[in-house]
Amino acid sequence: MLALAAAGWLFAAVAMAALWRWHLHLRKPGLAEAASPLITGALAVIYANAGQGASVHGSAIAWMIGSWGARLGVYLLWDEVFDQPANLDVRESFATFEWRALEAVFFAIPALLASFNRAATLSTVELAAAGVWLAAFAGETTADRQFVRWRRGRASVAADTPESEADRRQAINGTCRVGVWRYVPRAHELFELLTWTAHAAFAWSSPSGWLAAACPIAVAYRLATGGTRRAQLR
Repeated sequence: MLALAAAGWLFAAVAMAALWRWHLHLRKPGLAEAASPLITGALAVIYANAGQGASVHGSAIAWMIGSWGARLGVYLLWDEVFDQPANLDVRESFATFEWRALEAVFFAIPALLASFNRAATLSTVELAAAGVWLAAFAGETTADRQFVRWRRGRASVAADTPESEADRRQAINGTCRVGVWRYVPRAHELFELLTWTAHAAFAWSSPSGWLAAACPIAVAYRLATGGTRRAQLR
């Protein structure tokens, strides 16, 4: 298991190094953040194929984490990297990208542990965790789509406001309160927390499965200390 984890870290570090080189030409912020969930999802697939447990466990959590990583990574790339103008003054450090590589390895822990579960079938807890994950994934996807629609609508209002810059900022500033955001002010992060709780619960019955609890704890800490970036128009 440790050898597979080390190989996963090496893969993430090399991938992020290549992306850093691309970033130097792209000159847009946010590439490291967007790439991190994509690499986490890729690691989950790698672990599922290289682990020594029953394939049913690795395949299931690889599908869960892989779907999460692909959706969130593409969302961030499209909305916060490619959709933004290039800036010659933007240059994120190599250390930033490698830190995101470590983050990707950290959040792939549930997949690593589950890939060594030798039980022939999924347990009741694993099935329940998969059900919770499905609800959380649907909720986070819906919240992000509603937020993007709201933000673009507010930006359109600002573009049509023929007033001073101060009036323009006042027109676009505000908190998203549409759709699920009306009832869940920090919708993205709360659904994210529920997603990672499901990942941890799925891996719990695997060897050293308790280690997976570090993932939802980290997400909860980030929610408690930093709030949400996506509830505000930047």
